[in-house]
Amino acid sequence: MQYKRKQNGKNMPESKEALPQEDVALPAAQAGSDDAGGAEKAPAQFDETKINKQRRRNKWGFLISLVIIGCVVYALWTLNNTISQGDSATFREVVANMNWWYIALAFGLFFVMFVMEALKFTLLCRCNGCSMGFAKDMKLALIGKYYECITPLSSGGQPMQIYYLYKNGVPTAKGASIAMVKYGVHMLGFTVVAAIVMGMGVPWLGKLIENEATLNVVVICGWIGFGINAFIPVFVTLVVFLPKQVAWLVNLCVKILHKIRIVRHPEKWETKVRKWFDDFAVFSQFVYKNPLAFLALFLLCLGEPIIELIFPYLVLIAMLGGNVAGMQGSELFFAVMVLAMYATYAATFIPTPGNSGAIEMIFMAAFATITENVLFWFVLFWRFIIYYTWIVLGLGMNVSDFVGNMRRRRKEARANPAKRE
Repeated sequence: MQYKRKQNGKNMPESKEALPQEDVALPAAQAGSDDAGGAEKAPAQFDETKINKQRRRNKWGFLISLVIIGCVVYALWTLNNTISQGDSATFREVVANMNWWYIALAFGLFFVMFVMEALKFTLLCRCNGCSMGFAKDMKLALIGKYYECITPLSSGGQPMQIYYLYKNGVPTAKGASIAMVKYGVHMLGFTVVAAIVMGMGVPWLGKLIENEATLNVVVICGWIGFGINAFIPVFVTLVVFLPKQVAWLVNLCVKILHKIRIVRHPEKWETKVRKWFDDFAVFSQFVYKNPLAFLALFLLCLGEPIIELIFPYLVLIAMLGGNVAGMQGSELFFAVMVLAMYATYAATFIPTPGNSGAIEMIFMAAFATITENVLFWFVLFWRFIIYYTWIVLGLGMNVSDFVGNMRRRRKEARANPAKRE
């Protein structure tokens, strides 16, 4: 099958089969023109070797994450006893005094967040002409969250989502474009919410964290994490609206680094820059061709960080009531949001599955002043809602798929006894 690819200002015929697998699997500027002329191209062959390697890494990541979770819980318990000097509430006391309606509300909001995550893919798939149905969009969302939770730096979610889209008939170029656009807008939403909350919360931190060393760690690491996470959406936004200026600036930086002998092969870097801009062109196409869809996607992406900041507030008042450390109502809500956002970003660059270990420790240090004797249980319940629940649901999904595959094979074997022999 022949198709047109624009290169160096010319339309050049090129065989789709001749493309290397890497080119097929990555988003490119021409991905948005797959439906030109009303003819849908057949899905490109997915590189099964790569996806099998990714699956093996995911299995190891899951086992490692289980070990890390066990070590983290033990370390949290030890640290809690040190902070509380043995004056820590028992599990029975926490359960007896818990207002379970707030915990139920937290899980209700988790389901809302899950639905919003699925709606992002519903919107993107419709814009790309490859709707799969909301049930599959829910599974696609769960696949992403589950594999993000069990792999370092959340690196396993997107490849598995692209593979799932491919298995459902979505060409790999489109699948990669959908995953990339969702990731970029998702990061943009988190950056906007974090900038507002962290900026407004600067005067509060000194009142909420008594230990000066802890305060410095939370503030410095929080802003470093914010800078790392903000780089991607800011860079993508500049590429979308100022592509020529950004390309000129990046190429200038490469030339300067070559002059001072930091970069040895500038032509390789220039090739990478062109490829980056080719990949990021999918954002430009989405923004300019579907402005209303982009706005709807951005609003959905704003919902997740806001809901995640509500979780620790609900867990805290479920355990201690509405008056905590002399704060209540909106004052307490904002204080918890500020602490949670700083603590989350302070651990965001730790390369463990789901930032496990670092984020619990920093949360415990940040909330030590206002959680009285329920610090350990507060962190554990919050972490279960926001993180472990995705793992539990993902395990259920994998078990369901495994059982379904076994039943299908048995039916096929009964229907074709000759083939079984």
